[in-house]
Amino acid sequence: MKSLEVKKDIYWVGALDPDLRIFDIIMYTPYGTSYNSYVVKGSEKTAVFETVKVEFFDQYIERLKDLDIDITNIDYIVLDHTEPDHAGSVARLLEISPNAKVVGSAAAIKFMKKIANKDIDSITVGDGDTISLGNKTLNFISAPFLHWPDSIYTYIAEDELLITCDSFGSHYSSEAIVNSRVENEEHYMDALKYYFDCIFGPYKPFVLKAIKKIENLNIDMILPGHGPVLIEEPMKIVELYRKWSTPESPALDGKKVVTIPYVSAYGYTESLAKEIAKGIEASGNIEVRLFNVIHHEISDIVNSITESDGLLCGSPTIVSELLEPIRDVLSKLNPVVHGNKLSAAFGSYGWSGEAIPRIETRLRELNMKFYGSLKINFKPSDNELEEAYEFGLGFGEILTGKKNLAPESKSKTTIKEIPTNGGLKLWKCIICGEIFESETVPEVCPVCGAGSDQFIEIERKKTTYSIDKEETYVIIGNGAAGFYAAKAIKERNESAIIKLISNELEHSYVRTQLSDLITEKIDDSFYLEKANWYKENNIVEVLGANVNSIDKDTKTIKLDNKQGIHYDKLILANGSYNFVPPTKVKFEDHEIEVNSWTYNTVKGIHTIKKLSDVESLKEQLPASKNIVIIGGGLLGLEAAWEVQKRNMNVTVVELAERMLPRQLDTDGSNLFEDLVSKTPVKVLLGEAVDFITANKAGVQSLQLKSGKQIDADIIIYSVGVRANIFLAQPLGIHCNKGVIVNPYMQTNVEDIYACGDVAELDGIYYGNWPAAIEMGKVAGANATGDKIKFEKFVSSTVFAAMNTQVFSAGTINFDDPSLEKIGSIDTLNNKYSKLFFYNNKLVGGILIGDISSSVKIINGIQNEEDKLTVLSKGTI
Repeated sequence: MKSLEVKKDIYWVGALDPDLRIFDIIMYTPYGTSYNSYVVKGSEKTAVFETVKVEFFDQYIERLKDLDIDITNIDYIVLDHTEPDHAGSVARLLEISPNAKVVGSAAAIKFMKKIANKDIDSITVGDGDTISLGNKTLNFISAPFLHWPDSIYTYIAEDELLITCDSFGSHYSSEAIVNSRVENEEHYMDALKYYFDCIFGPYKPFVLKAIKKIENLNIDMILPGHGPVLIEEPMKIVELYRKWSTPESPALDGKKVVTIPYVSAYGYTESLAKEIAKGIEASGNIEVRLFNVIHHEISDIVNSITESDGLLCGSPTIVSELLEPIRDVLSKLNPVVHGNKLSAAFGSYGWSGEAIPRIETRLRELNMKFYGSLKINFKPSDNELEEAYEFGLGFGEILTGKKNLAPESKSKTTIKEIPTNGGLKLWKCIICGEIFESETVPEVCPVCGAGSDQFIEIERKKTTYSIDKEETYVIIGNGAAGFYAAKAIKERNESAIIKLISNELEHSYVRTQLSDLITEKIDDSFYLEKANWYKENNIVEVLGANVNSIDKDTKTIKLDNKQGIHYDKLILANGSYNFVPPTKVKFEDHEIEVNSWTYNTVKGIHTIKKLSDVESLKEQLPASKNIVIIGGGLLGLEAAWEVQKRNMNVTVVELAERMLPRQLDTDGSNLFEDLVSKTPVKVLLGEAVDFITANKAGVQSLQLKSGKQIDADIIIYSVGVRANIFLAQPLGIHCNKGVIVNPYMQTNVEDIYACGDVAELDGIYYGNWPAAIEMGKVAGANATGDKIKFEKFVSSTVFAAMNTQVFSAGTINFDDPSLEKIGSIDTLNNKYSKLFFYNNKLVGGILIGDISSSVKIINGIQNEEDKLTVLSKGTI
């Protein structure tokens, strides 16, 4: 069989496998299958889409040769999905056409390199990216988890054609190739539905998201990876997918759905299931679906779980094991689709009870929120049935938001009451300032790792202001302030052209995690958003670029590559730099002076401000033993703690006579110093560096002004920051410690705003992550024409290292004698708490060891609560 032209210069060149009866081990294929590959010939370039299973490579090459193309000179091999039945022949095709570039999503390229077992010349594409073939343009659409994370669609507008790989396909081998001439329509439709159920059944939410992206495209033909090419009524198949993916009983009026699958040998577990169901229903507007797994199809149960907000699995323990029907149900679930649901386990047992922990383990593997377990020995008594009812009631109250589950909760006894209306709430992490939307308080902050007790519920403020104006907003700096400024602009002006400039090569990331990266690897929580977010929001990133100058009259900035960028509104979010005091470095035959700009000319001297700083430090650590940190503030101590985990000798040199004088009063500082003394980190107080000795290989030691000498292979400076005001000063913008702004983040120059670590407000230089977030939001909003103020911000810090935790809140001098102080110290358990009042109002607070009251302190300062109110809440 030769190739088949399905549209002008677009060809099917796949392979038929009519005798296949088992696909991927688990699918029965009575009608065989096909491995579809396509060639798209443009006026200038040629692209091959997918390949075939490697067993069919020879006939595949014959079909390619049948076309009027040079198979040794293919331009692109596009992979909409990389499963080996589609990508298995790519490596062999590259041997024939070695100059071809492999095109796919980031995940696809990563997978393909592993499948080929070699590096490949590739192009990574995301949502909205295009590649021109001349008279045909490949438009790429991100459609992940159909059914792998690598999946994309390719749309060719000139031909009104969509290439989808696994989506809308079937395991149906047809000599006709196209759906308008299939041999048996009934068999084809049977194969289509079975294919959907097996492959896309667990991924229905992602199917609906993908359909949403293509529903407004003009689609005349769909080219799937398996089965007939859809040349006749292709959107009919798309609508079938939509129907099959849409929940049959969507929750109305806020109604929650809970699924309870169970098995019961003697009726004991079943009686528990029914009482639990009654308790859940009594808790609020919840639909409970009970399934005795023995009497229902697993596919129906899984579909119900997919549609549900909560899941409780029940099984007795027989012969020390979880029963197979429940195990089978749990094996059909995956964390991508079913994660984050509220879950629980229950069941009866006789002489052992292994079933329940087996269920619990699997639920946690699925990234579900775990409510707890209920285990009853043999037949439940009336009291135990009441306990089951209460178990269900508590589960339902959490699901509806009436109660909040504490992190790592293992049972219903660890829930705490919170006021609620049962809807989605906004939760702000007081550590990093990030805001999350959920029904209950997050168990952990995905950005900074703070626990649930570090969240406060905040009012949902609707953005009522909007403008639809094509203005160019240039933001210098892509840290927290710059990122959130861009976000605030986009929320108010959909037509905004936003250009985000950074001298780093990275997307916006969580700078507070840098010290952690000394001993840890980067994960998804490090970046504030994924790369495609910027494209989806029409935010142009200009990375690895420095701004040389700004012309406020022509509203133009000049980059170091001579590029000029016009702006209508400019936001300075270019942050700060780590201050390195001028320090002599003595070599054998000469000496030099290093400072904030020249410190890295001497090997072994570092600061930690950027990701590249951490990477540079980590390169040198393996060959080092003695590490000295200059500066005993929060960041210096965090770095010291992470470095000592690598079995290094770590010394901290601090100029102040006591530890953390900006965050602690004298009593708190003394306790903290005692705690640090019990760690491997050595701290020298009241000391300053006189000079550093070095040779060609790098630093050797440093001399303190007291005369002490310390061996050092690496020196890390962490003595504070200075605002990057050098761009603002030549413009006549008022500056002090930072760029001076008003509460709207406006400078004294029209259309120029400043926020974050570069800004100073009312004589206060905040210089911390939460303030940068809030300032960025205010600057971005006001740049669009909105009018919001930066106000009622409570400056706070949390430190978690040295085998303790420290919380400090308030912009005050903690040793100010005019402040009224109420506190306690527990030296036995290393706990310390103190509240600070001025004119009977709470203005500050310190916690060491147990920081669970930090939210109460933040709220108390923010709301200007009086002493009686604060103490009545049990704050300390």
